[in-house]
Amino acid sequence: MAAIIGDRDYLARRLREWTLLGTIVLDEPWATEALTAASDWFRRTAATAQIITASDAFSLLAEQGRTRRVRNAASRRMEQLDQPPN
Repeated sequence: MAAIIGDRDYLARRLREWTLLGTIVLDEPWATEALTAASDWFRRTAATAQIITASDAFSLLAEQGRTRRVRNAASRRMEQLDQPPN
């Protein structure tokens, strides 16, 4: 897929971001720089996605999210993860 869209910057970036999202969801190793360099769309998606349970990703977004919206959403998700299930 990357070879097909390699010359289209937007599509290549979105593919990298979807791959990063999958990596975080599967709890595989990911680079801090990849998350902090990601687009605003990705950060909003990562901060609000219910499928992500990686507290380290939420912590990073809560501390270093570029927008208040992302920082607040990540903080709320961290709080939800800390609460015991009913």
